[in-house]
Amino acid sequence: EVTLDELADALNVESMIVDLDGDGVIDEYEIGEALRVVSERDGNVLVEEYSTTEAERAAECLVIRQRMLEELGLPQTFKIEEYFAEIFGEDLEEFVELSPVTWLPLIPLIAISNSVDIRNHVVSASSSNAFDSCGYFFESPLNLYSTIVLQIVGLAWALFNFWKMASIKRMLVPTLVKGSEVGEAILLPPRYMDDHLRDQFNSSPAWVAWIERRLTDGGDKKYPSQNQHEELFGAVGSKFPEAYRDSIRFHTWLSVAQITYFTTQIVLRDASALLGGVAGRVDNPNAVASELILWSIFTASSIFELSLAPTTFLDYCFVTSVEKFVKKDIIDKTLMEEECLIVEDLIGQSINGFDTIQPKDTGFEPEMQEKMRRLGATASYLYNLKHHQAEEELRPVSLTSSYLGDLGVSKREADAMDEAFEDAKTLSNQF
Repeated sequence: EVTLDELADALNVESMIVDLDGDGVIDEYEIGEALRVVSERDGNVLVEEYSTTEAERAAECLVIRQRMLEELGLPQTFKIEEYFAEIFGEDLEEFVELSPVTWLPLIPLIAISNSVDIRNHVVSASSSNAFDSCGYFFESPLNLYSTIVLQIVGLAWALFNFWKMASIKRMLVPTLVKGSEVGEAILLPPRYMDDHLRDQFNSSPAWVAWIERRLTDGGDKKYPSQNQHEELFGAVGSKFPEAYRDSIRFHTWLSVAQITYFTTQIVLRDASALLGGVAGRVDNPNAVASELILWSIFTASSIFELSLAPTTFLDYCFVTSVEKFVKKDIIDKTLMEEECLIVEDLIGQSINGFDTIQPKDTGFEPEMQEKMRRLGATASYLYNLKHHQAEEELRPVSLTSSYLGDLGVSKREADAMDEAFEDAKTLSNQF
C-alpha cells in the first residue's frame, strides 16, 4: 500500500494552504478555493497529457483508487489495475471491431486516389507499367486538393478527440495537494464537483458544437445530461459514450487506411522510380520528387495522428468508468476473483507448509491471518452490496456457501469454495 504522503512526495506535489481559517476543518468553501488555485496553475492540456509518463499515469490510478475506496466503501483488497484492465478489454473489443459501416465512408476517398492509376491504365503499384502514374497524383488537382483537405480535417479531428478526452479527464481526476503541515497530503475531490469550475468548463467550442449535435441527432438538446458528470460532455450530451467511441474508432481506421495506401501505392513507387533511374523516362519527371516529398509528409501526419489514438482511447475508457460511470458489475467481478486467488494461495501455502514449517499447537501464521482478514473484508463488501443494506446496517460475513449462493454462484461452486476455505483453516491450525 502506498500512502498519500508517499504519493505526494513521489509526484513532487506543491504545498498550499487549504485550511484557510486554520480551524483544523476543511469545509466546502476551502475545498473550492483550493481547486481553483490548482486549476489556475495548469498548463496546456494537450502538452501535459501527451508528455505524461507511465509513473504519472500509475499515480493517477492510485488517487482514483483512494477516491473509490472512500466513496464506494470498497475493501482494501480492491485492485484498481484489474478494474481498468477489464474496462480496457471490453472497450478495446468494440474499438477493433470492423464492420461494413466502418469502411463505407473510406471508399470514395480511396476511389479518388485510384482514379489516377485508372486514367493511366495502371492496375496497382505492383503492375509492370506502374511508373506511368508517377507524378500524376501531384499534378491532378482533384487528387491533390482533396488529399490536402483530408489531411487538415484528419489532423484537427485527431487533436480534438485527444483534447476533449484529456480535458474531461482533468476535471474527473481527484486533486492531490500538500497542506501547510509538513508531510500532510490531502486528497481533494475532482474539479467537476465545484460549481464554479464546472460552469467555466466547456468541452464543445462553438465551432464544433454544431457538428456534435448534427452527428448525434440533436445532442444535448435531445439527450440532455443526467448528472454533473455528463455535463462535462458538452453539446453531445448523454450520447457521449457511443458518439466518441465511434469517432475515435473511425478516425483510427482512417489513419491506418491512409498510411497503408500512401506508403504502398505512392511513396514507395515514387522512391523506386527515383532510385531506379526511371523518373526521367516518365511523362512528368519534374513532379515525381515533389509528389514523393508531399505524400511522405501526408504519411508522417497520419502516423502522428495514429500515435495519439492509444492515449485518446485510454482517456476515453477513464472518463466512462469513474465517478458517476463506475461499473459496479466489474468491481464485483474483480473482488470475487481476488477472493478466489486468496483461497487458492492459502491452500497452496498450507500444503507446502508441511515440509517447511514446524507444527504448532494453535493459531494462524501472521501472513495467513492477513490474507483471511482481506478475504473477510471483501466478502462483507460483496454481501452488503448484494443486499443493498444501509451503511449503519453493514455487517461482517464469512466466506460460506450460503453467502456465495446469494451472490449468484452455483451451489456446487459455492460448496467447493467453502470446503476449500475450511480446509485451509484446518491445515493452517496444524502448523
